[in-house]
Amino acid sequence: MTEPKHTGPLNPIELTRVSNAELILRMEKLVRTERKVTHLVLLHIAEIESRKIYADLGFDGMYSYLTKGLGYSEGSAYRRLQSSRLLKQVPEVAKKIEDGRLNLTQLTEVQKCVKENTLSSEETLKVLEKLENKNSFETQKTLTFELNLPVQTTEKIKPQADESIRMELTLTKEQFDDLEQAKSLLSHIYPDGSWSDIIAKLAKEFNQQKLLGHSEIGENSKKVSTLASLLENPTQCVLAAGEKPSVKRKSISLGIRRQLLRKAGNCCEFKDPKNGKRCGSKYQLQIDHIQPVAFGGGNDLENLRVLCRTHNLQAARNRGLNYEFSS
Repeated sequence: MTEPKHTGPLNPIELTRVSNAELILRMEKLVRTERKVTHLVLLHIAEIESRKIYADLGFDGMYSYLTKGLGYSEGSAYRRLQSSRLLKQVPEVAKKIEDGRLNLTQLTEVQKCVKENTLSSEETLKVLEKLENKNSFETQKTLTFELNLPVQTTEKIKPQADESIRMELTLTKEQFDDLEQAKSLLSHIYPDGSWSDIIAKLAKEFNQQKLLGHSEIGENSKKVSTLASLLENPTQCVLAAGEKPSVKRKSISLGIRRQLLRKAGNCCEFKDPKNGKRCGSKYQLQIDHIQPVAFGGGNDLENLRVLCRTHNLQAARNRGLNYEFSS
């Protein structure tokens, strides 16, 4: 498809006329450009700070110049300033920023550790290499082990002005794994659930079961049974509004569900057909029929796979169907 021509600012309507392939190519080019510009911005920040040019402009420091002079938010200014200082110490970081192996948040965390642990440039570079392509949680975990950061176990509970409570606590790995699994299972109930939502839900359901027992009738009992069902069966069939499946399907046994989840490692099995990269999401897992029941597919293991909600919906769309074939 021919790329739409424009001379002024891009009109969002023009993007609707662009093919999927062209849209992805554009996005990838923009991201590469953004990373290149970010690297150049960091170099400029480092040089301006080195020359103290901000003083000639009437600012008392580089941070003040970035926020008040250039309009960066406080967080953005802090990340860029810390990253520029790390870049000045370890110039090899530039290439890693450009190709996306490292980001500003990671560089900021490393710079804080460098200051606290007085690492050499060589030591810093070795740490950075171990952070490549890791998310925030994995970055923190790696830094903790590599730099032997102290373990914090103090629990803090702080009341706030709106009567909410701020809580800070430390979990063992096993405790966190259990809580993370509960969050994945509850993602059907709380698609955008925060940790506070998950902890509150688990506590409420536990209290209802212990205090009210099984004799409770009504909404509370319904909630308890819904959660219990979900925890035993972390997959659902989500239909489009007002739609009903055209073919009545035999339910998949709990044993087969568990076997499928174990085989999939409790993660989405979707793989990018181009690079083979697996989704791996634990969010709203559902069981999908590779060959839909509507087209003659059965409940045998070879015809079933575990997908997250997003890829289950995508599979349904690709088949030209308006509901997810999950059970």
